[in-house]
Amino acid sequence: MIDDIVKNFYNKYLKNWFKNNYKFLITILLYILYQSNFIISFISSFGINFSKIPRNPRIFCLFLNDLVYIILLVLIFKNELKKGINDLKENFSNKVMLSLKCWVLGCIIMTISSFIISFILKQNISTNEAIIRQSIKLAPFYMIFACCLVAPLFEEFVFRKSVYGIVKNKWLFIFISGLGFGLLHVLGSYNTIFDFLYIIPYGAMGCCFAYLLTKTNNIVLPILIHMIHNTILVLSQIIGG
Repeated sequence: MIDDIVKNFYNKYLKNWFKNNYKFLITILLYILYQSNFIISFISSFGINFSKIPRNPRIFCLFLNDLVYIILLVLIFKNELKKGINDLKENFSNKVMLSLKCWVLGCIIMTISSFIISFILKQNISTNEAIIRQSIKLAPFYMIFACCLVAPLFEEFVFRKSVYGIVKNKWLFIFISGLGFGLLHVLGSYNTIFDFLYIIPYGAMGCCFAYLLTKTNNIVLPILIHMIHNTILVLSQIIGG
């Protein structure tokens, strides 16, 4: 009896759910592997100490590692990317204006909230931002690739496209997308519990990207705005640093 109930539940609900969401689940799994440095760990399993590899070959390995994931993402979402590009061509002015409005709103909320948090914590920038700035100084060209191409593609496909595919409620999606995006930028670099306040500025930008996706159903737009945002930040750090 119980076996029949489980079987019917699987056939009626779970089977269709996995069928409709398998691409999103694969994408999330790829992101988990990416964040855990799976390929680097795999190389290390052969007795190679990655940290002792000379700087330039090590950076080249990181570049190849990122490139593998990007190629996989493009293959998974090639139809969505093609559809999004065609939509942008056909409705260029309207889509660009809406994208810029969402971005500017995100920047305003992010700047104001960051200023307030920095004043409260008596520090100029978040720990995550400090780590990124240091990495830019050490490997500027790789960081341009990682921050301006890899991060926008991966993060938009995970926190926007995949979450939106799984969570059907618009406002719940925006909240989960923003919260997950904010946590991403804090979890790996926090020093104290107060650093979690930085979820607010990062999450606000994530919510704006999510809102843009719900208004356009075009993943290319948040990807492009995310690329532009990160490129401005990275180049300003390289030029000003």
